[in-house]
Amino acid sequence: MRISLERLIFMRRPVGEFLEHAWRAGVDGVEFAEFELQRLIQEGRYDHSSLYKDVKNKGLTISGIYWSAEFHKSEERSKILSQAAGLAEVYGKIECRNVVIGPPRGGLGAGLPPSQVYRLLDQLVETLREALKIFVDNGITPSLHNHYDTLIETEAELEYVLSRIEPELLKFCPDTAHLALAGMDPVQMIRRHLDRIVYAHLKDLKSFQAEGKRVERWYELTTELGSGVIDFPMIVRLLRSTGRVEWLVVEQDFTEKTPEEIVRMSLNYLAPLVRGD
Repeated sequence: MRISLERLIFMRRPVGEFLEHAWRAGVDGVEFAEFELQRLIQEGRYDHSSLYKDVKNKGLTISGIYWSAEFHKSEERSKILSQAAGLAEVYGKIECRNVVIGPPRGGLGAGLPPSQVYRLLDQLVETLREALKIFVDNGITPSLHNHYDTLIETEAELEYVLSRIEPELLKFCPDTAHLALAGMDPVQMIRRHLDRIVYAHLKDLKSFQAEGKRVERWYELTTELGSGVIDFPMIVRLLRSTGRVEWLVVEQDFTEKTPEEIVRMSLNYLAPLVRGD
């Protein structure tokens, strides 16, 4: 298993500085979000090709790119499929072999009734399946990323989508913190879908009490690996056991520490687990 850093940790720093630190930290890869890449393109600061060159010059790999769209809106289907075709071609050229599928916002957190959520999920599945085929046909592996405050937040929503799309088209990228925020046990969910995981987001979480209420400002609960409540020793053992997981992505949404401190603390904790020390 190889370790990657998610761009979010260094989001307020220039891309070049992020890549420099990733190289110095000794990780193998970096992950970006497509929405940031589109912004950089519009600003004339980067495109996928120039980013690829800078990543490669540091001896790094683009482990994956996070892509989200309004999959639940049938009127957006043609646009989404066109975008998927363009991205699949570009990702192939920059040797990005994983696309992380982010759910659109909405769902129970937006006050929608369950019946409406599942109607939207049916539309999401229909559009997403077609988009996934495009990526797979281009040699890129899509993985579904669960996320708090989206249409795929709860265990029921996650299982609903995974059960309706073939594993050959859609893998599962567990986000450990978002699983816990939604009331799931990350270890149990990873064990249940272990044969479907090739790519994972590792994010720790401070102890919290939801008591049946929405978790406001949830991002402030994220913390450095090993300093929260998530059982990473067990999670890493499970992921290592299959021999199919290629990337472990270190991610954190909020901290009062510097990005350098976050990376140092998280990698110092994670590296021995990955080695099996």
